[in-house]
Amino acid sequence: MKTLRLSLMVVCTVSLAACGGSDSNTEVAPEAAEQPGVHAMVTCYAYLLDGTNLSGPTLNPFPVTGAVGQCINLPAASDNLTSSFRLANCGAFFFDGANCTGASFAAPTSSPTMPPGFDNVTTSLRFY
Repeated sequence: MKTLRLSLMVVCTVSLAACGGSDSNTEVAPEAAEQPGVHAMVTCYAYLLDGTNLSGPTLNPFPVTGAVGQCINLPAASDNLTSSFRLANCGAFFFDGANCTGASFAAPTSSPTMPPGFDNVTTSLRFY
């Protein structure tokens, strides 16, 4: 039995202006195919807004960035204000408690509104 092993490093840059359109640029590093054990690296983005329908003031930091599996606490000024959001590169779990605790919901894609009962309660999030 033969095993095929492919090493690939992907660098992604995503920019979403005011949660509008997207501009993504993906490059493959030529030396990645020559280096065994190189893994894909992805940065996750969550653009959080205070208003529904991807409107209203943006919440800081804008965007929230991190890696898959990383738990991010929102700063006090943005705590419990998320009403809509746009995600790029990853899905996210939104939590009503600090350090990714408490009630949560999974969001694989962007949403113009938070689900019923979760509007203005997000305190932390974890990318997946």
